[in-house]
Amino acid sequence: MIAIRKHLPYEVRRDEPTPKEIRRACEEIQATWSPRERARRYRGPGAAGWTPPMIRLRELVEAINEERAGGPA
Repeated sequence: MIAIRKHLPYEVRRDEPTPKEIRRACEEIQATWSPRERARRYRGPGAAGWTPPMIRLRELVEAINEERAGGPA
């Protein structure tokens, strides 16, 4: 059941679930996961902070040109 929160700004919907309700629903869903599914979804403690490495386009173009030329210049 979704709690109706009072004393909220006009633009906030009153039928939005609370963080506690969201957490409880997630726990209910995750309780149905098999160990294999849980392992597949696990991202570890540092997963939220990971970003792909930055590569400069110039370095990429130079590497391609070197490869086409048969080695480093």
